[in-house]
Amino acid sequence: MIQIQNATVGYGGPPVSTGITLEIPENSVTMIVGPNGCGKSTALRTLARLLTPTTGTVLLDGADIRSMKTKELAKRLGLLAQQSSAPDGIRVAELVARGRYPHQSLLRRWSEEDDHAVADAMAITGVAEFSALPVDQLSGGQRQRVWIAMVLAQKTPLLLLDEPTTFLDLAHQLDVLELCRALVEERNRTVVAVVHDLTQAARFASHLIVMHEGAVVAAGPPAEVVTPDLICDVFEVEAKVGLDAETGVPTVIPLRTLRTTPRAKKSLR
Repeated sequence: MIQIQNATVGYGGPPVSTGITLEIPENSVTMIVGPNGCGKSTALRTLARLLTPTTGTVLLDGADIRSMKTKELAKRLGLLAQQSSAPDGIRVAELVARGRYPHQSLLRRWSEEDDHAVADAMAITGVAEFSALPVDQLSGGQRQRVWIAMVLAQKTPLLLLDEPTTFLDLAHQLDVLELCRALVEERNRTVVAVVHDLTQAARFASHLIVMHEGAVVAAGPPAEVVTPDLICDVFEVEAKVGLDAETGVPTVIPLRTLRTTPRAKKSLR
């Protein structure tokens, strides 16, 4: 289990979050949602130890994450950053194999176990057929699955994904989100993802965290969290919320924005 306790976090200027507390349930798909600039990615980076709180702590299985050695932490959590770039010409299998770095040492070289981990990660993500191709020849959706495969090759129980569906078309978004759910249901992983689409989050998450202005304002099962009042208060949107007859998860129908930003005026000339 990983959690943030009463942490103040920022990037050197005014803090983005003050006194933030959140807890990630084990064996869950936890999705963090909220408007732009609310602190979603900051919270994820804090969980990954890319940001150090000025106050408060991050605990992983009860231990302060700051006390862990880098390789020890990399064996327990994997991170897919928001923007990832591969070296020119690197092939899919080579990039995925980099996920095995935390398991290498002077006393432990590449082994059959590493081969199995890489092959398994590529099979789960459906990129095995591209193993010999350069990563830069793949589509955006295919590349995203390769990056996820690299994280999976680490064989960590906890995966942190920062906006994994950004810039993907709808079909590839669903591929990634269905993969997240399969990792939990079939592989007993814990997945934490920052996403923008509230309806998709409600459909695929078992635990939802809603942030606003650097704070957690709601957390729990999507059916309990997603309400018209919450959408109004957090996203400044008037919306209808119903339950999907087949899945029982909330569906969000935006009606109108409640923001007072001026509209661009078009010249009639």
